[in-house]
Amino acid sequence: MSIETIVMPSRRGVLAGVASLSLASCSGNLIGPPSPSPQIYVLNPKFGPIAEAPNVPWQLVIASPNVPASLDTSRIALARAPNTMDYYANSEWTDRTPALLQSLLVQAFEASGRIAAVGRESAGIRADYVLETELRNFEAFYAVPDTAPVVRVAIMAKLLNPMSRDVAASMEFHNEAQAAANTMASITAAFTQATGATVQAIVAWALSQKLSKTAR
Repeated sequence: MSIETIVMPSRRGVLAGVASLSLASCSGNLIGPPSPSPQIYVLNPKFGPIAEAPNVPWQLVIASPNVPASLDTSRIALARAPNTMDYYANSEWTDRTPALLQSLLVQAFEASGRIAAVGRESAGIRADYVLETELRNFEAFYAVPDTAPVVRVAIMAKLLNPMSRDVAASMEFHNEAQAAANTMASITAAFTQATGATVQAIVAWALSQKLSKTAR
């Protein structure tokens, strides 16, 4: 079975090369080149009100997340070494990773019931603040080949003044979720768990910042 391997000089690095490797064995036909008709998986964590968060008077725009080249795709990523990125065969998300994350952040802020208004940059909101995010990890990690992986999600978040671009607050968030089995159903469920926890933490953190409405 062959896989695409992307070699990255650092987690923020750009694509340095693509090589085709042959594996002696691979569990469950999970890894390999993409199929013309991949199975589509939905990333659908459930969000709700955040009881401990205050109501905030300011309006928020969610910028399109910054992602490394290896994650700017709808393919589902996996890693087995610090500087390589592979993808599961015949398996994709419903959209590219930046669009998925942006949509989940909007949904989570809306579900919190604590903010005056929130939306994407295209929503026409006159923002008091902009939430910029950088996706640093979004992959299933195999510490041991052919075992159930751990999904790792890490996001750097910044609240910015939309006019001056000054940073009002910043923090990195990360979560892991152990897949129950080395199957796509279990792996995507772990992605949902880790991503949902990370997004919910970003929302709770942002709402807890002592920010006032900016002059627009």
